[in-house]
Amino acid sequence: MLKNVYPLNFKNGMNEMEIMNIILYIMIFISGSVFGSFFTLAVYRLPRKENITYVRSHCTTCNHKLNILDLIPIWSYIFLGGKCRYCKDKIRSRYILLEIFSGLVFLLIALSLKITVFSTLNEFINLAFIYLFVCALFIIGGIDKEKYIIHDGTLIYGIVVSLAYGIFNAFMNVSMKYNLLGFIVIPLVMLVISKILKYIKSEDKLPIGFGDIKYIALIGLFLGFGMQILSIISAVIIAIIMTLIKKYEKIPFGYFLSISTTIVIIFNSQLSQIADLINISFM
Repeated sequence: MLKNVYPLNFKNGMNEMEIMNIILYIMIFISGSVFGSFFTLAVYRLPRKENITYVRSHCTTCNHKLNILDLIPIWSYIFLGGKCRYCKDKIRSRYILLEIFSGLVFLLIALSLKITVFSTLNEFINLAFIYLFVCALFIIGGIDKEKYIIHDGTLIYGIVVSLAYGIFNAFMNVSMKYNLLGFIVIPLVMLVISKILKYIKSEDKLPIGFGDIKYIALIGLFLGFGMQILSIISAVIIAIIMTLIKKYEKIPFGYFLSISTTIVIIFNSQLSQIADLINISFM
């Protein structure tokens, strides 16, 4: 029994397994915050077609290259008082907020999947694929919020991750038919509707952004048809609420899709039955 393998060592009743899990969750949070730091860099550089791998991080005001102590997620911002070490220009608070939020998202996903130190290798591989996909969500959403564009390079990255995930699931005997359904059906329907509306209104611009349609296809490929529908519905609700709070001149729907899809992933186990009903009712 576990209590014989992991004897109690502390007065509060915590055993070694619980301590190991806490350490694991702390490491997951830190890893998520590190990715959050990378997301801010990617969101800034990718639309400008700047390198995100080889060029060292630098202050966007004075261009001074940052050293390792300036790049520690969360801690660097607090230690430097929210200012650049070199020019003393104020660092936007969104950087630390994104690092904290990314860490929390990574942690919540692990908890929702009930990941522990005794999880199987396949469970950790599944978690890794989800994290890789979430990277695409953060970067696409961040760029769309800032520039109102869906970054094609990140979409391609997401498709590669989704296809690799599909191969992994195939080895696990998990059917991918609903993923292919989500990749094709909803985006195709939205494209046809958009073309019809464009013809009726005689406008040059599509009523539904083609970038958003491609992004929805990516979400369907990774999550499947049912979860894709839930993600779209949630994104519309979030968009309506946010538009009422903040008057957007142009709605960054990809940004709201990223938020809703992240929520759907975190609450996957609670939403799976609804998604299954959607899948069955369509098929």
